[in-house]
Amino acid sequence: MAIKQTFTSAYGTGLTDKQKQAVNFRLDPGISDSQNAGGSVSDDIESVAATPIAAAPLQLSLKTTTSLVTSAGVTDTHVALGDGVLGQVKRIIHFNKVGSKNLQIKPNNFAAGSKLTSDQAKRSVTLMYDGDNWQVIAGEITGTAEFVIG
Repeated sequence: MAIKQTFTSAYGTGLTDKQKQAVNFRLDPGISDSQNAGGSVSDDIESVAATPIAAAPLQLSLKTTTSLVTSAGVTDTHVALGDGVLGQVKRIIHFNKVGSKNLQIKPNNFAAGSKLTSDQAKRSVTLMYDGDNWQVIAGEITGTAEFVIG
């Protein structure tokens, strides 16, 4: 007798078409995309400056796993993150802060809200794309410290 199984999750029964897409990431075993074989940082890390809130947000690359973001200026700054592919992981580090304003990260589709905000340098958040939304999988996320979900 065959048993019919249905995938269920917090989102309901079954998988969406996006969640059914094949995933193909090629990384050498034991080496992340942000290190070379010697363990030093390679050209695979994206390093960007966030744009002021009044301007269109800078789009983070979906071709690198790690983005180092610098915020600077007299107004809050922001970056955007487009939709990934099922299982894709993106690590965003608020690497440098020049001035007193915050960094906002605005994923196109974010399960927990509409943006993440950091008010201090050297903070990081790791997201995974579930086929429909970016989900937080690592980083301290609270209402008052580290990255704040809004």
